[in-house]
Amino acid sequence: MKFIVSIIILGFGITGLVGGTIFPEYFIEILLGMTAPLLVTIISILWIKKVFKIDPEKTTATMTKAFFIKMVLFALYFIIILSIYTFEPNPFVISFTGFFILFYIIEAMFLQNLFQPSK
Repeated sequence: MKFIVSIIILGFGITGLVGGTIFPEYFIEILLGMTAPLLVTIISILWIKKVFKIDPEKTTATMTKAFFIKMVLFALYFIIILSIYTFEPNPFVISFTGFFILFYIIEAMFLQNLFQPSK
């Protein structure tokens, strides 16, 4: 649970720093760009961790399913945000891309730690 709280603090901390101080005119765009990758990463980590505890052999299949679900959700999120909400799309796309990469690196580190044999 500490790991999830750390990810949330990191996401909102970066959003507050960049969106609140450096580019306050784009705060909403930066926040919206952070929200989907953060939520999807948290749900993915919790889901994979649960499956790994129950049946480690199903983890790869779960990760594959999670990947495809994420891609569909991200596509829907983009369509909804860019068609309904009127704002500057470039900061949103840059924020989304940056947080997507950051949270995927964090998720990869989590998975690496999960798959390492216990000492």
